[in-house]
Amino acid sequence: MPTITRPRLTLRYAQAIPVLMSACGIDPSARTAFDARIRQLQRLGVPRHDDKRPAGRLDYGIVELAALATATRLMAAFMVPSLAARYVNEQWETLAPVLLAGARAALPASYLARRPLGDETMIVMEANALADLGRQGRHDERYTGALGDVMAVDQAALENAVRTIGGTGLILDATGYMPGIVEGFAREMIATEQDLSHELDRLRFSA
Repeated sequence: MPTITRPRLTLRYAQAIPVLMSACGIDPSARTAFDARIRQLQRLGVPRHDDKRPAGRLDYGIVELAALATATRLMAAFMVPSLAARYVNEQWETLAPVLLAGARAALPASYLARRPLGDETMIVMEANALADLGRQGRHDERYTGALGDVMAVDQAALENAVRTIGGTGLILDATGYMPGIVEGFAREMIATEQDLSHELDRLRFSA
C-alpha cells in the first residue's frame, strides 16, 4: 500500500471505531477486543500514512477505514495479524479498485456517472501462504513467509478463480463491508457529495 496523503475530512479514533465495527458486523459489546485488534494493526503499519502528521495523531478517511476493515475481515478468517497487514499493504494495488467497486451500492449517482467502476468486487487469495497458519501463533507479529497470489474477480469468474488456485484459499467479498464504510463515514462527517467524491477519489487513486 503506498503512502497516502491526509484526507480533507477526517474521523477521530472514537468516531472511526463504531463505523468499522458496524461495517464489519461486529457487536458493540466486543468494543474492548476490537480496540486491541485495531491497535495491533496500527503497530503493524495499517493504515499507511505520511510522515507529516502530528505525533500520536491518526486521521481516518475512507482509505484508512477501508484498509483497517479489510485487514479486520482477513483476521476474522483466521489470518494472523502480521499476514493480514502484509496483504493489505503489499497487495493494495489489487485491493483498492475492488474495495471501491464493492462500495457501489453506497456511492452517489453523480460519482458513478463520472467515474465508472469495474465489476470485480471479490478477492481470491491463494492458500500457499495460508498453509503456514498452523505453524504460527494466532497473534504472531512477525509473519515473514511468502504471500499467495491475489486475484480480483467478479461473481461470474469466481468459480474459475477458485479452480485456478487449487480449490482452497480465501475469498474476500468487498460488497459485504465497503458500503457500510462509505455510509458510516458520510453519516459521521455529514459529508456533501463533493466531500464524499474527494474521499472516493483518494481510494481510486491510492493504488
